[in-house]
Amino acid sequence: MPSAPDDLTVYPILDLRLIPVAAAEHPLARLGRKLNRADFEGHVQLVLSSHFGAEKSSYGVISSRVWRFIDLGRRLDFLLAGFGWCKMPPYVIEPYLVDGRLVPLDISDESIAPTGSLPIYAAHVRHRHLGRGGRWLLDDLRKRLAR
Repeated sequence: MPSAPDDLTVYPILDLRLIPVAAAEHPLARLGRKLNRADFEGHVQLVLSSHFGAEKSSYGVISSRVWRFIDLGRRLDFLLAGFGWCKMPPYVIEPYLVDGRLVPLDISDESIAPTGSLPIYAAHVRHRHLGRGGRWLLDDLRKRLAR
């Protein structure tokens, strides 16, 4: 969320790091060198996005060939099958990095696919204040995800 709409109140929950990866047999993984923007052009980028306004959203999209998913698990299935590359959270892909099914992509320029953290927020409509259950949920999320 590059900027929050004025009608929302947002609460930072956590900063999520994302790693660019592909299946070990994917052509990008087999180049054996640092990748540049041109290397990604002909390859499918697997993008996680909401079904609302998905075609308008291009935050983090660098490939001209994009397959969009609304489910992280389904995107992981396509990633493991070698259909494309994407950026994934380490906690999701760690077992596949360890067993060699996925490999991190070595990118020559950080601006191509930034690996910095992605802020995750909880939000609600500004004019509707959180009730007791909403405040509990927000506090619980903050505690659990701070670990």
